Amino acid sequence: MGQEQIEKKLGYQFADSSLLEQALTHPSTGHSPAKPSCYERLEFLGDAVLELVVSMELFTKHPGANEGELTKMRASLVSRRHLACIADKLGLGNEVFMSPRLKANGGRHSVTVLGNTLESLIGAVMQDAGFPAAQEVVKRLLGKSLEKACPSLATNPKGDLQELLQGRTGEAPTYRVTQLSETPVRFSATALWQGREIGSGTGSSKHKAEIEAAAAALAHVQLFTGDAPSDPQSGR
Repeated sequence: MGQEQIEKKLGYQFADSSLLEQALTHPSTGHSPAKPSCYERLEFLGDAVLELVVSMELFTKHPGANEGELTKMRASLVSRRHLACIADKLGLGNEVFMSPRLKANGGRHSVTVLGNTLESLIGAVMQDAGFPAAQEVVKRLLGKSLEKACPSLATNPKGDLQELLQGRTGEAPTYRVTQLSETPVRFSATALWQGREIGSGTGSSKHKAEIEAAAAALAHVQLFTGDAPSDPQSGR
């Protein structure tokens, strides 16, 4: 595709092209003086910028929505699967520098790789030109999804998700929970269905993290069904 085409799709031109190269470099390539560092640090930054911009947009667009409704909408918009869908439509999978092994294992279509790459590009824009530029890129990339987002009527995300998915195949979702930190206490939860990750969330308790993950999965299933690429290899 080339730098010019990538910048055209992002709607942003880099002053420092090395940031773009770094944002497209998967950790599997290894590190050497001749290669830029991988996208992990930029992904960390991009993730924070993305959440802030989406939170600001939802807060403004939905003045009547409560905290829980805003949280559900944000969780669906910043979910790894939704970001991967956007990245896939942009054709970013073909632009990522990765190891031959990862490429052979389907890395170019990995939900994890695609989602991480999109976040790293947002982080790269932030580093290159600051928050206003990164904000505009996020709004451009997620514009249609932001317009489609609406407060969920669900008051019991876990129960509603289970009812929806069991109604389709008879199989209920499960949850994988890990503790992120002790001070403050933070947990991360991932909703799983038929062996696939369909939503994730965090919270101050396992229960709250699972609720946020269920809300993200529920919104994804309702809003983005059929849009996400397959994930034959997580890439991590």
